[in-house]
Amino acid sequence: MQENNKQNPKEEKNLLDDILANALSSTKKHEEINAGLETKKCKSCGAARPEDTDLKYCDFCGDQFY
Repeated sequence: MQENNKQNPKEEKNLLDDILANALSSTKKHEEINAGLETKKCKSCGAARPEDTDLKYCDFCGDQFY
């Protein structure tokens, strides 16, 4: 059982082009931004820690931060 298609291939292509053009025009464009988190590095092992924390010792190597 083959489905009888009443549209010719050119009309089908135009319909597909219209659908794809609509999809591209309505797709939200995303911008790349920085997270904005400031970090400090442990002088001994290089582990990153948030700058606004009160850590005195590195959780990874145990060395003093300050």
